Amino acid sequence: MRCLCLLAWLGLAFPCGAAERYCREMHQWIQALSKDSNAVEITAWSGITLDLRYATSNNMAGQNLYCSEHRAFLHKVAAYKLQRALVLLANEFPGYRLRIWDASRPVFAQEALRAKVRGTPLSPYVSSPGKGSLHNFGMALDLTVQKPDGSLMDMGSDFDELSSKASAQASIEDSLMQRGELSITQINNRQGLRRLMQKAGLTQLPSEWWHFNAASSDSVRTFMKMFGQTN
Repeated sequence: MRCLCLLAWLGLAFPCGAAERYCREMHQWIQALSKDSNAVEITAWSGITLDLRYATSNNMAGQNLYCSEHRAFLHKVAAYKLQRALVLLANEFPGYRLRIWDASRPVFAQEALRAKVRGTPLSPYVSSPGKGSLHNFGMALDLTVQKPDGSLMDMGSDFDELSSKASAQASIEDSLMQRGELSITQINNRQGLRRLMQKAGLTQLPSEWWHFNAASSDSVRTFMKMFGQTN
């Protein structure tokens, strides 16, 4: 019980053994990235705000996987493209920011997310830790747009809503609009974000309107190492 009391301030809502392991592995992962010449920390960048959902329990796993570490990293290739997106956003919509929900993700966190959906209809939404999500390579971002007053643009669903509302496919969005589940304003907002990121060289994942990749999955998995991996 002493262990649970010591970790309660972190908001870790799962058994102490798992909490200790997540914290230990998260700290080791951050140390590894601090020595990686390909890793860029974007935590304090101008033009973004951080709401790292996996550093809280407000996510699909319901677990504080990042041990309350609100620090975000990207591979330098993805960081360059994010920088381009921020310049475009500032030029087109002064005062707007990008709200980052997730950037680079440790493999242990990928395994925890995969375990949550393994054997369920939601399984396709989460890549196996074996091959890795592009987040594990620092080559993916989950984000939305924050207005000057601090509120978020209405995209029709929250982050990690694993349903048809998450889809970025035009045909599905049109069908949802026809059924009254998405509005034309919400679809226009999504399309605006999509255009902005595409101009910056990032590609939207068809199944998640908030997810953008900095390169193709095949090229990343062929030529890059997962962040924090030494082998």
